Amino acid sequence: MTWVIGRAGPFGYAVGLSDVRVTLSDGTERDCLQKIYNIGPHLAIGFAGSVRIGFEVINQLSAALRPPQQGMAWIPQVFAENLPQDTKELFRAFPEVERRLGLQLLLLSAHPTENDGDAPWAKCYVYRFSAPEFEPKIAHPAQIVSIGSGSKVNNYMNALHKLDDDFDLFQLQVGSRDGAALGLMMSISNELKKFPVQGISDHLHICTVGRDGIRIGKNDIQTYGTVENRFTMPPVATNLEELRFLLANTTKTSIDQARC
Repeated sequence: MTWVIGRAGPFGYAVGLSDVRVTLSDGTERDCLQKIYNIGPHLAIGFAGSVRIGFEVINQLSAALRPPQQGMAWIPQVFAENLPQDTKELFRAFPEVERRLGLQLLLLSAHPTENDGDAPWAKCYVYRFSAPEFEPKIAHPAQIVSIGSGSKVNNYMNALHKLDDDFDLFQLQVGSRDGAALGLMMSISNELKKFPVQGISDHLHICTVGRDGIRIGKNDIQTYGTVENRFTMPPVATNLEELRFLLANTTKTSIDQARC
């Protein structure tokens, strides 16, 4: 149960959003899981489905994508075309009880040398992959796409379709490197609060991927008025051991068959 969102551009960076909720095998839910990661130069990936398989894919990709020399980077299209084979084999190696939870991946990327037409900034790409075959599905540059259970919620998908052509988001880019991305994050945060759905948290990570690096932040908010109001992300796990530790004091349920 999760929602991971991605968009390629149009200002030289790809942007991704992911919630932090995990559902355990007994049906209980916790907000304690980071689902989007930097895996290499100009490449980040988010996952939905089996937490155990998702983390293993992240680990394997991060190890495989370490560039042989400083300053080198991978071509997004080449990486996307080559991802399915090893990922299929890795997925098939897990027990059926984990495979039944499925796995979806969302790749955010910025091309190291190709520009976006005549613009001075990078051409960006977003791809989706789904078990068991993991065939790459490229997103249109202006399209906001998603994976996970949130991609089946009508209110959420209608919101994404409206944001595809929202010129106000583009205006936020003026004077701010991440203006459009932050605007997208706020729009999605408001949508999650307006239409809460079981299995999806309103705490989000935001990830931007450009030639100048990869940034991962949170949708924390602090407002002041008659009463100070804070919306702060709880501690989150970035691997299985951290997840086991975070859950140890609140549940005896195993992290086996945990899903997101």
